Formats: sequence, C-alpha cells, structure tokens
Amino acid sequence: MENQQEIQDFCRRYFQAVGATILVDQVNFLQVELPRDVDKELTDRPYYWMYVEAIGQEVPNSVLSLAFDPDLVIEGVERMEFVTLGSFRLNKIIESTQKRGRVTKAYQLVNAKPLAPYLMTTFKLSYIADRRRDEIVSYGVHLGTGEVVPEFDARLANLPFRETPPAAAMLQPVQLSLAEGYRRLKASLTEQIERLDHSWAEQAEAHLAQELEQLETYYESLGLLHADESKTAVEQEKKAALYAAERELRVAELRWRCAPRVQIEPFHFGWVYVADDSVRNTFTGNRLSM
Repeated sequence: MENQQEIQDFCRRYFQAVGATILVDQVNFLQVELPRDVDKELTDRPYYWMYVEAIGQEVPNSVLSLAFDPDLVIEGVERMEFVTLGSFRLNKIIESTQKRGRVTKAYQLVNAKPLAPYLMTTFKLSYIADRRRDEIVSYGVHLGTGEVVPEFDARLANLPFRETPPAAAMLQPVQLSLAEGYRRLKASLTEQIERLDHSWAEQAEAHLAQELEQLETYYESLGLLHADESKTAVEQEKKAALYAAERELRVAELRWRCAPRVQIEPFHFGWVYVADDSVRNTFTGNRLSM
C-alpha cells in the first residue's frame, strides 16, 4: 500500500468490516459514520466516553471526513483529515485492525469455478535510520502450490466475498500449513527487500559513523575518559567508570536512533478461497520500493 488509492481502498475495507456507515465514497474522499465501539478506537478520547457512559447520555455517532489528497476541497465539508502513511488516523485504523482480530476467512462469490486456498498477509515495512519511512504491502501464498503472489489485497479489492462457502463450491485441497505458508511469504518479502536500492542505508551508515566520531571527539576534548590526577586512585576509577558508562549509553542511543534497519511487522492475516484466474487477471505489478 504505497499510493493514496491503495490507502483509500484499505480504509474502505476496514470501515466495511467494522460495520461503519459509508456516507460518501468518491475519488480521494471518504465520509463515514462511526459506531460507538469504533469511535472509541479511532478518536482517542477515553475521558469523553467515560463521562458519556457514566451519565447514560445518548450522543450522535461521530462522522469522519477523510481526504486522500492534501489539496482536496469539497463544498460543504469543512473539517477534513488528510490520511496518508504515518498520519494519526491511519495509525489508529491499523491499531484497530490489530486489536479486532488479525485473521479473517472468506470465500469468493463465484459460480462453477474451483476456489484455491490462499494465505494473505499484510505487512507494515519500516525503513528506519535518522529518518523513517513506512510502507504497507500485501502478499498471498497459494496453500496448494506454494506460489507467492505480490499486491494481493489490490487483486482482491473488487471481488465479491462471503463468510461461508458458496453453494456447490469446489474447494481445492490445502497442502501447506499456515505456518509453512507464512514462512514462504516472509522469505519472499525478505528477498524482495534485499533486491531494493540500499543507498539510503549506506548514507545512513556514513552519517552514523560521522556522529560517532564527533561523540568520541567531544568526550576526549573534555577529558572525560581520562583520570583526574587531583583525585585518589579510587575516586579516579569511579569517575572514569561513570564517564565510560555515560559514553556507552550515548553511543547505544545514537546507534538505536541512526543505525539503518528494515522492520517487518505483519498486522493482518486472511485465509481466502479465490479463483486462480481472478487473482492473475488483476495483476498490477509489484510496487515494493525504496
């Protein structure tokens, strides 16, 4: 989920899944009415709800107006939130997805076609150094053949599903366990990440080395790593140990803050049965990038 259209699709699926009422759904804009339980998870106002429920007050449902284009203007809509990777609202939606259940099961609503079992996993990738960039990607693995399919959520976006198998559905057998399927997904994603341009990490390593050198110079210039001849030997050792511990703490903090790394966090799983041609006919290409 790298572009704004994919983010809007993800939000739409979330609101549909939690039973929110979608009032307006158009290009770059969603307006939704939130049930109370969803409001509690997305709006971050616990004291308000404690007060409302303590006095038994009935309040109207909240309405969110979400823009997926920072320059969007809609007549009559004054308070719009821009939703993108890293934004407060999208982070709350992801947290709610994790809280409500990480696994869903669904069957494509289609006639006279065998349905293949897939494990779909949505990952949040974080490219971390002195700056951070997040990306959300979705992969699926065929639990019969082991084939890994990128951009899986985009391929399913416009397909109809139901929670129970359609009448007379032909379900292909499962050959791989969910654990083995996930292992293959993770391995494929790791391989994709390794193929990316890692010049950002090389630049971050160079920046970290420069910062560490400056830190060493700072401590040496203050004489914090040297004994104070005016003190006794015991006092010198205690002071040297104190300064050395402080320096190590600063170095560890600097490495934690600036060392380049990629964090892979799965936050949603789906076990879906879908016709193979439906998956392949919606191919849009792998957009994983850095």
